[in-house]
Amino acid sequence: MNKPPYIVTPTAISIVWNGKSHIVNNDNPNYPLLKAALFNAEYDKIPNYLEIEKRIENFSHGNLRVKDGEVFYGQHKLTGIVIDKLLQFLRQGMKDAKPILNFIDRLMVNPSSNSVEQLYTFLSYKLLPLTEDGKIIAYKGVASDYYSHSGNKQTVVLQGTVDDGGRILNKVGETIEVLRRSVDDNKDNHCSHGLHAGSFDYASDFMGCGGHLMMVEFDPADAVSVPTDCNFQKLRVCKYRVIGEIDVKEDEELDGACYNTDKEEIEVSDGDDEECTDCGEIICDCYDPDDYEPEESEEKGECVAGCCDTKHNEKYVNLYSKIENYVVNKCAWGDAPTLKQIQSRLKGDSITCRELVEICEDFGFTVESDEDVPLSLWRVSNNRE
Repeated sequence: MNKPPYIVTPTAISIVWNGKSHIVNNDNPNYPLLKAALFNAEYDKIPNYLEIEKRIENFSHGNLRVKDGEVFYGQHKLTGIVIDKLLQFLRQGMKDAKPILNFIDRLMVNPSSNSVEQLYTFLSYKLLPLTEDGKIIAYKGVASDYYSHSGNKQTVVLQGTVDDGGRILNKVGETIEVLRRSVDDNKDNHCSHGLHAGSFDYASDFMGCGGHLMMVEFDPADAVSVPTDCNFQKLRVCKYRVIGEIDVKEDEELDGACYNTDKEEIEVSDGDDEECTDCGEIICDCYDPDDYEPEESEEKGECVAGCCDTKHNEKYVNLYSKIENYVVNKCAWGDAPTLKQIQSRLKGDSITCRELVEICEDFGFTVESDEDVPLSLWRVSNNRE
């Protein structure tokens, strides 16, 4: 087969095939494949990569069809996030279409069209990975004892361990299910009843000081509502399974298109929190005790984790300046930071959320307490003259 005329640039491939000009941009999943075929002189493969329609149909073994530029699964037209997820699979070179097809099958079983549309909104924040059987992997922040931060005694729990306050245990391996009608389906009710999960960013903020960041998988059919607050980064479901725990100091958000949660090993932290041997305070994830070297002036038996009497220690003068400058600058831009955001700027320094409250109040800042959210999510504003 003769070599066709073509030009390859970092942004697109322009090629003439059978007398017709084609342009394949670099955001097209076919771009790397067409480029490889040209460079390897595999010209017989070129027709497969000139039209994304043919690639989609081949990838799905005919289960998906493209008509007039629209993708159909049976009689259902696919739109929005489903198409984005399909293109993500193609870009990552995946050969198996079962995860995306299973995802669509489960999505079609959801009894509420509103729930499906809202799930699209949640998934559009970031392309959260799928499991091989079509479930979605999300994240959940829980308290230090692995129970949910809050509970509702009126919720009908079908599976799961519940304490006297209505909080539910979220250890790895737990399957948690409530009656669907126990989940608020009104997206405009921001803080309401139901099982919650969210994006990596939202859940890691919500877990609080000393809390845990868990990975959960849920069936698209069990999605109920996506509250309109928090940039659509959280949702309410009626069932999920806890599949792992994220070590926020070591692990990162999953970035693959698909994971087999029954066979793949997902790294899990041991969940052992360190306590100050003097005051019993939980040492936050922002502090590494191995980095701490006690000064000669410190008396034997004094709290070396930095949890006690920190504001009277000269070594915290620079730390106080960091805190003050960060809050002032953030507020100047109209963004009142949370205590956890302040902690994130102090890596290697041992400051608890409770100490931050005292320090900020000493500076004359206003700490906006809210008993309905974890302490680490309380915001600090600068109302000084």
